[in-house]
Amino acid sequence: MLKGRKELGAKGEKIAEKYLRKKGMRPVQRNLRRKAGEIDLLMMDKDELVIVEVRTVQESYGFDASDRISPGKRKQLIRVAKHLLSELPDPLPPVRFDICVITMNQDVTIEHIDAFRPD
Repeated sequence: MLKGRKELGAKGEKIAEKYLRKKGMRPVQRNLRRKAGEIDLLMMDKDELVIVEVRTVQESYGFDASDRISPGKRKQLIRVAKHLLSELPDPLPPVRFDICVITMNQDVTIEHIDAFRPD
């Protein structure tokens, strides 16, 4: 990833975290890395553990948030979540996966969806 792209992504993650905090979520960890991949943001929403994938773009090109996560990326997020959950003590909290798309053009827009729950 180019340096400018990394900086754009990091800025988008900060914006997403601030937005989710305003919605009442509590941050647990940012950029959680495991062998299987990375989780951008790990948040708590009441009693749910929320794995947040952040996509930062300069133009939306008509895509909505659910279009930003390929089936392969979804599988990777689930693999990373399984590794993470295996490290936590029982009882495990309910888990969900959210997507935040941060569009950074003249105005910053945020699209946030509760994308899916693991099978």
